[in-house]
Amino acid sequence: MANANHALAIALALVALVSCGGREEPLNVIIIGVDTLRPDHLGCYGYGRDTSPAVDRLAAAGVLFENVISQSPWTSPSFASVLTSLYPTQTGLVSVGTSMRDAFPTLGTLLKAEGYATGAIINATVMKPEFGMDRGFDYYYTTPREGRIADGTTRDALAWIDSVHGQPFFLFAHYYDPHEPYAPPSPYDAFFEEDYSGSIGSAFVLHDHFPDAKGMNFEPLRSLTDEDWDHIRTLYDGEIRFTDEAVRDLMKGLEERGLHENTLVVFLSDHGEEFFEHEGFGHGHTLYGEVIRVPLVLWYPRTLPAGERVESQVRLIDVMPTVLDILGIGNEDHMEGVSLLPLVEGGGETAPVEGRLFPSDMAFTEGMLRGPDRKSLTQHPYKIIYNVKTRRDMLFNLERDPGELVNLVLKERGPREALGTPLFRAMLDISDTWYIEMNCGGEPREFDIRLKSERELTRGRIYFYKAIDTAGRLHDIEHLVTPGRGEHELMIEGLRVTERLTLAVKADPDNVPLEFDLAFDGKPAAQQTFLGESLASLGHMPFTQRANKPRLKARGVPVERPDPPYFLVWLTQGRYGGGTAIDMNEETRRELRAIGYIQ
Repeated sequence: MANANHALAIALALVALVSCGGREEPLNVIIIGVDTLRPDHLGCYGYGRDTSPAVDRLAAAGVLFENVISQSPWTSPSFASVLTSLYPTQTGLVSVGTSMRDAFPTLGTLLKAEGYATGAIINATVMKPEFGMDRGFDYYYTTPREGRIADGTTRDALAWIDSVHGQPFFLFAHYYDPHEPYAPPSPYDAFFEEDYSGSIGSAFVLHDHFPDAKGMNFEPLRSLTDEDWDHIRTLYDGEIRFTDEAVRDLMKGLEERGLHENTLVVFLSDHGEEFFEHEGFGHGHTLYGEVIRVPLVLWYPRTLPAGERVESQVRLIDVMPTVLDILGIGNEDHMEGVSLLPLVEGGGETAPVEGRLFPSDMAFTEGMLRGPDRKSLTQHPYKIIYNVKTRRDMLFNLERDPGELVNLVLKERGPREALGTPLFRAMLDISDTWYIEMNCGGEPREFDIRLKSERELTRGRIYFYKAIDTAGRLHDIEHLVTPGRGEHELMIEGLRVTERLTLAVKADPDNVPLEFDLAFDGKPAAQQTFLGESLASLGHMPFTQRANKPRLKARGVPVERPDPPYFLVWLTQGRYGGGTAIDMNEETRRELRAIGYIQ
């Protein structure tokens, strides 16, 4: 087993290469990000078709991670997590109408500060500069999917490398071809074709073949036969093979330029793709394995072991700290991921880091493109998926049920609690949360709580709530919630408290006032309600507070406690906050409509 000294030696060896003249030569970095690429459609991950000879050679000469979880089921939040080592809620890029905020460094900004030329070749509308993805890049060349296919991406990537004239560089090369529509150029449209007599043809475009299959309506796809689905996967595989040959040419271009011995290559994907495994298609609407499992290969034969396969579960947020570790650049405190170098050496373990939302063996995923908001947490062999809208969860044992078909949530309470507790705690910590503490002073009392998120014609939503006891345990209180109030209102009546209990509540957006109407034993609690660390008292009921107000009275955790009985109301702010809304121009809207991302 590799020890800590061995790990240090490898890390130091990767900091810089020394040329014949004795000059330190910094290591170049290329991230090859292939959009919508399922690992189980690559030969190095066991696929039967010869879709990926170039990637297979890369893996054979490098380190392949067998179990990699993406932090989002669609493109821009996932790649934002790669480039920041943060979760989507932290980056602010949580939906198609949000952008990445600038409150933290990116891999590009850190390497640029180290003297690197930074460039990106981008092929997705949702990664245009207006979404904040260009931060840290000197050169950020975007074009719609139809404007450049894989061979053009390689051409433009190599042209940019030539333009930096020997300066150490960081390149993000984004290949989009496996993304639907599946329309590989000839001869790749028939590269793997067997006899097919259906009507789909040499390209599959969801909205052309099924105009009614919009949003979450996958019902029309039930008419597809097994033969049709095999053909669709064949077209998808043709896109992968075409992209693979472009990756081959990129690697060949590095060798021709004498850069292959001084370049770290990271090969990965942002998310996978569903082919009706759970009666859906595409990505962005579920958190099942076919969508959030991705490939990851590290290639640098001078130091990294060839043919190494790492079984331990890792995450895309671990890519950035790993690259920085290899380069010998100090890790920033803001990162949620950890360096994978200990795992690369075989037998090592990733080091636990204080202050992270989750330990390194837990993979958290969020940021839906469409459908109800969901969160998932995976700690092998168990995985929980939580539906924020319905407040229901599913639990799977991935060893016994890799297809995630058998929900164990009612049968295995121990694993459900072991994953549910850290998941729910992280949901409270990751962004703004309201807390309402109730203390009866040892004399049992009944507390009533009514919350409403509304301003004139604008309604917010109250989307998550848990009760926390004095031991810090989380409790569901669904049975006490008055039904039928709508997402903008929460009413809890007759909540019996014998000591102290705290209600934690998530509400958005933060510019819509949240109205509080609090009572105990059926009487308004105006004189017994205190706000924030200042313990301010408004003296009337109901009252409103708005999270984005600069001088919010309820801001800050109270240090002292008044004499019971009382209500304490305060707001804790997440490390980076929630989504950052943007106004998209009409061209971007047209492009997003064309690929079905917006209606």
